[in-house]
Amino acid sequence: MKKNLLLASILLTSVALVACSNQVQTQANSSKTTSSSSSQDSTSSSAVSSTQNSEESQVIGSDEYGFVKVPKSWVRFNEVQGGNDIQYSDGTDVNIVTLNTFKAEQFGISDSEFQKLETVRISDSIFTSKESNPEFTKVWGSKSTIGGYEAYVVNAISKSGKYIITWIFKSSDGKFRYVALEGTPETLKNLLPMIEESWTIQK
Repeated sequence: MKKNLLLASILLTSVALVACSNQVQTQANSSKTTSSSSSQDSTSSSAVSSTQNSEESQVIGSDEYGFVKVPKSWVRFNEVQGGNDIQYSDGTDVNIVTLNTFKAEQFGISDSEFQKLETVRISDSIFTSKESNPEFTKVWGSKSTIGGYEAYVVNAISKSGKYIITWIFKSSDGKFRYVALEGTPETLKNLLPMIEESWTIQK
């Protein structure tokens, strides 16, 4: 995936971001016995789910790019124009996870100038790049969290119908991070929560 971003793009105005909120409906327990039983069932179910996730997934990444979980059957590959990305796929060129970290030289600025950048400015440049690319039929921005960090998200749909979700965020070590998930709607449904919940700085 190309990330040859121009400094001029960074000065663009911020993309209007949309955040969705979920409403959680709770029900009162009829008795202490029922409450205790439900709690035990929930804990047991959660433990089983966690074990299954560990058995069916693998941790990929590096100290430089961070780490994330992907399905155990996925394999590493090098996209022709992927640069120094870490990329894994299901064996096709459709469903792909990409990890990288932005650096000052990509923007033609000094390290001190780079550290003063706001994350939203970097996401703006990615948004503008995709919006001007005729390969995409729809591009929009949103916000989410990944690995506990607030992230700006650039969403895009290609002419082939493939979705590309890109998280841009600044981790606690001061690095600007790039995580992308490409794939079919079904792939996103299964992997998006795994990506957002599992990303970490250290393995």
